[in-house]
Amino acid sequence: MKYRALYRETRPEVFSEIIGQDNIVKILKHQIKTGTVGHAYLFTGTRGTGKTTTARILAKALNCEGDGERPCGKCDNCKAIADGTFVDVIEIDAASNNGVENIRELRESVNYPPAVGRTKVYIIDEVHMLSAGAYNALLKTLEEPPENVVFILATTNPEKLPQTVLSRCMRLDFKRVPNNVLAAHMRDICESKGVSIDDDALSLLASNADGSVRDSLSILEQCLSAGESRLTRDVVLDFLGAVSTEFYVELTEHVMKGDISNALIMLDKALADGKDARQVMADWLSHCRSLLISKYVADPESMLNMSADNIALIRKQAVALDLQDINRSIITLSKAINDARYSTQPRVIMEVAMVSLASGTAYGDEQPAPAAERPQSASTAAKPVKTAAAEPKQAAPEAPAVQQEPGVTKTPQGFEEVQPAEPAIAEAEPAEPEMQPAPSEPADATAPAAGDIADVWKEVVAEAQQEVPLLNAISDVVPQAVKDGELKLIANLSMEKEFVDRYRDLLREKLEKRIGATRIVCVLSGGGNGNADAGQNDGGEEPEDPELDKVKKSISSVLGVDVKVK
Repeated sequence: MKYRALYRETRPEVFSEIIGQDNIVKILKHQIKTGTVGHAYLFTGTRGTGKTTTARILAKALNCEGDGERPCGKCDNCKAIADGTFVDVIEIDAASNNGVENIRELRESVNYPPAVGRTKVYIIDEVHMLSAGAYNALLKTLEEPPENVVFILATTNPEKLPQTVLSRCMRLDFKRVPNNVLAAHMRDICESKGVSIDDDALSLLASNADGSVRDSLSILEQCLSAGESRLTRDVVLDFLGAVSTEFYVELTEHVMKGDISNALIMLDKALADGKDARQVMADWLSHCRSLLISKYVADPESMLNMSADNIALIRKQAVALDLQDINRSIITLSKAINDARYSTQPRVIMEVAMVSLASGTAYGDEQPAPAAERPQSASTAAKPVKTAAAEPKQAAPEAPAVQQEPGVTKTPQGFEEVQPAEPAIAEAEPAEPEMQPAPSEPADATAPAAGDIADVWKEVVAEAQQEVPLLNAISDVVPQAVKDGELKLIANLSMEKEFVDRYRDLLREKLEKRIGATRIVCVLSGGGNGNADAGQNDGGEEPEDPELDKVKKSISSVLGVDVKVK
């Protein structure tokens, strides 16, 4: 006999063998018993939860010739439906038969009565793949089919179906199968094949199946194919390409401490042992979720499906970590996993995510962590950066009176400032009055340092882009230090300066929320002058800039409109 895959070999043949869908089984059995079976059903749910299998069992029940509970699974009709040779059960793959012509053929065949059984059953799988014209052609037949005809539509994406179809069907949602139910089902299969399996291995298999019976059996079949008489957690980890909980505990510890070197070395060793980068990222995300749950749930054993020893390790680490670090790890890894799906270099994606978490820098569109909350590696911890905003200036101790030399001036900090020698004729000229700073523009003692103002400017631009998407054009404008309540910006292109001048009020409003009232001055890197908040303009018209013209054409091609910068 030809070998069949494990999920096909163990496929349920009667209602009592379906696992994890008790409510749906109860509804269908009651309808069959009372003769109230509907004319159209919609089976929805994630992959591998039994939609098509349940549809076939319902078709068996409607055509079963046995006595007692239907289907019996033993009569000729039940066996023919199981083998796929029953002429009155028609299975259609909507992914490859999604046109209007295919539905017209279906409508013509519906008019013929059942040839062998009592009821003709149409099972349309992946029905969300039908075209709009095919839906319209099916509506009338779906609403009022001939007698002894039942439609069963199956899909993983019910949101793609039009409401006109949804309203004509009885919808039954297949939920993900709980891990404990999957584990019990896999244990029974292992016992029937004479293989012993540990509880930790069962929990690991069930968690990787993500509620899908078919996925769980596919993974289990891979483990059984090696001929092992006993399956342990380590054996399953090798087949899955995953690593142990201890690995993720140690990796998380290195990353949270900012030890990028050891974290990258651990990843390199795991991948050199044949582990899959995408699987490692997914398991690390599950580890961070376990940290989050262990931090708040007193008894997380039932939620995590892990051994008591591993839960003790995770709980110990969760207590030592801040909630903000755990949340940021989950968000960053989720983005990295999504990026790795479309990348040919998932390892690089994971390394970037690790460095971002360890250094506190931004990953993708994520906002950078505040400077005070960023972990410091060993190389940077010895060089703390002090800004004027972080520490108030302390008055320097008074220096003792010192005999000053001619041409040398002592500053309050004790530094010597050499004054140029005055010509002899200066003694005859009257001394000019000393210039005093304007009282309306005092020096800003709390202005952020140059490194911090760059982060502030990125936040300002990112927030302003949410209101004006075109402000993405000023993302390369370089901010200088704030001095006397004025922020100086350096633009490389005339267009960047034009956008800053146009949306100056919006940018100033966003900037004021962070560092207080501040004027904005933008100049070109080539030495051009920018207008301050006073909005001075000489009335002249700036000549066309080739770079500006090229960027405007690029924006116009993307937006489909003519962009004019005045």
